Amino acid sequence: MFLRSLAVALTLATSALAQSLPEPLSDTLSDFADVLDATAEGRIARLLAATREETGTQVVVVTLPGLDAHGGAGQGIETYAKALFNSWGVGAADRNDGILMLLDTRRREARIALGSGYDPVYDGRAARVLSTAVLPALRAGNHAEGIEAGILSIRDRLILPFQAGQPVGLTDGFADESGSGALTAILGVGGVAAIAGFGIWRQRRARVTCPNCGAATLERRREIIERPTRSEPGLGMQHLTCSACGFIDRKSYPVRWSSSEARRDRDNNRGGGGSSGGGFGGGRSSGGGATGKW
Repeated sequence: MFLRSLAVALTLATSALAQSLPEPLSDTLSDFADVLDATAEGRIARLLAATREETGTQVVVVTLPGLDAHGGAGQGIETYAKALFNSWGVGAADRNDGILMLLDTRRREARIALGSGYDPVYDGRAARVLSTAVLPALRAGNHAEGIEAGILSIRDRLILPFQAGQPVGLTDGFADESGSGALTAILGVGGVAAIAGFGIWRQRRARVTCPNCGAATLERRREIIERPTRSEPGLGMQHLTCSACGFIDRKSYPVRWSSSEARRDRDNNRGGGGSSGGGFGGGRSSGGGATGKW
């Protein structure tokens, strides 16, 4: 009787967590923490889409201003990332090769969550991706550079070796990263820019700077105007409002096929499991990956 009650309680707790997790803003990037401007958002979303088109593997980036207000009260980032990964269904269901990069800007923690298709040895390589590509830029105050460098490193150091069936160690393939390649160029340029603007970033990291008056009082709010379909993106509207000078602006953005539509579609069409298309494919994570602090 006790064991059955315990099982029921655990099931209810898991269900409650899943129900309170946020819905994705797109199938590429969900910047809930508002740490990226519109230009960086577009650039990163395009890089994620290109990576998926090139490799067939879905990589998703999420930023959160703390886990508590987004269904993660009392949770560590490892537990939360796994729950979010499985709730959204990142990656293809038949390969479980999806990857989620999660940044918690309040705790200053980053997590790369891997689909269950990756062997545990890839956990060590994910840790190296964080330490060499993502965390240095985050410590310098540049979220966009860290995310972009992380995506490139994930592609080269996780996805491509996994698809090629190459043996993977903890350090192989990383020895030459400091000397050449696009990732080095991004980190080099981004590092200089981030160091030069570090003082400014520290002042405005809590709020977005208004382009009209320069005060860090610009607030962003998003709404869905037209919902997407599997074949066509929807339309969203971003509302920018400054409480200091009254500045108002609106910007439209594409809305990609989200998890709720994807789950409904999977229920109606079992046996799918897309790869390079849009939306989420029903992938699962068993908790593999790596965590780092900045």
